[in-house]
Amino acid sequence: MAEIPWWAWIGVGLFVAVSAGIMGGKVSWFAWIGLLFTAIGIGKVVYLFVLTPRKTEVRTSIPTPAQVLGSYCPLCRMSVLPTDRFCRYCGTRLR
Repeated sequence: MAEIPWWAWIGVGLFVAVSAGIMGGKVSWFAWIGLLFTAIGIGKVVYLFVLTPRKTEVRTSIPTPAQVLGSYCPLCRMSVLPTDRFCRYCGTRLR
């Protein structure tokens, strides 16, 4: 069963409370039910945006194979892959 969002609780609660208040008479207890729905919606808003800790996103860069192995060209110091036979920048023979 899906969870009802906070805005739906508040919207339905206000609609029921205002409608029952306008009609009056024997349906006035619907106004209390509407206010209860509104209170539940406000409680959900407080829980979601005030009490729940924020998730901080940690961004990490994915290292290239050359960074993992620490392979660099001996002449120009550019990073090279372990499978490279020549430097892609200066052309120096690596093996």
